[in-house]
Amino acid sequence: MKPSTMRGLVESKKFLFFGGKGGVGKTTMASATASWLADQGYRTLIVATDPTVSLSAIYEQDIGETDLTVINRQENLCGVNINPKKAMGVFQGRMNDMMEGFSTLFGSELLSTPCTEEIAAFDQFVSYMGDTEHDKVVFDTAPTGHTLRELSMPFDWSGYISNQIESRKELSEVLGFIYDENMINDLRAEKERYDQAVRALSDQTTSAFSLVLLPEKLPVDETERAVEDLGTFGIKVPSIIINEVIPREVLQGNWFLERRRATQDKYLAIIEEKFSEMIRREVPLFDTDIYGVDSLRKVGKVLYG
Repeated sequence: MKPSTMRGLVESKKFLFFGGKGGVGKTTMASATASWLADQGYRTLIVATDPTVSLSAIYEQDIGETDLTVINRQENLCGVNINPKKAMGVFQGRMNDMMEGFSTLFGSELLSTPCTEEIAAFDQFVSYMGDTEHDKVVFDTAPTGHTLRELSMPFDWSGYISNQIESRKELSEVLGFIYDENMINDLRAEKERYDQAVRALSDQTTSAFSLVLLPEKLPVDETERAVEDLGTFGIKVPSIIINEVIPREVLQGNWFLERRRATQDKYLAIIEEKFSEMIRREVPLFDTDIYGVDSLRKVGKVLYG
């Protein structure tokens, strides 16, 4: 049965993705979700794929960029920030081992492609899509445009590997160099890793992609485009979170807040119409910054009860 609430959605999936326009609160919603799941007893991992945003600030502690970090004051929760430059070193080391003795014909070309750093970051991301140690993996993704580039990466990379495998076979016949079957098998295994990641991203039984937005024109328009663009990858968006809704009880004749809330009401009505088939959850504008476990638990309570 299709989940009808945010709580039902996050409890029924293993991989949870949070995306949206920059500055709408994706990191807050992803972190609040991770903390809430951990409090329910789920062994949870939160992964930040946006190099410009750090989980360290919101959890008030240093969080590793390659190794998992245990979150303080929070049982069942670990975190990691994917740093593309650090991921690059890991990726190159693995590729060099795979290409040993064959780098002049394949490996050097492979590691000098224009998008190698992004491929390296996605390579690390893919490793968490194969996670078997945690009950839940929450991904705090980059702003929408960058996320869509990341999602297209395994398609391009997988196709690139396939083309290279075939071209090396042909070169081995023409130039007469030794055809390394073991290396080709390693490349096939590498391609399968990416193909599995693509399948997992669009598998509605294990994954869910939630978009975060504000009740304003630009975030609403970008969210609508994101839903369409994600659909081209076979990814359906089952839920949206409308952040920073001004509570009515704070208006109290304040003309500025009343005008802002009136504007929000206009876009809340548009959101209800445009995204009528999705689970929708409103999160109020809080009177303080949201960081630290206690604040995240307040947000988690609003989202999931």
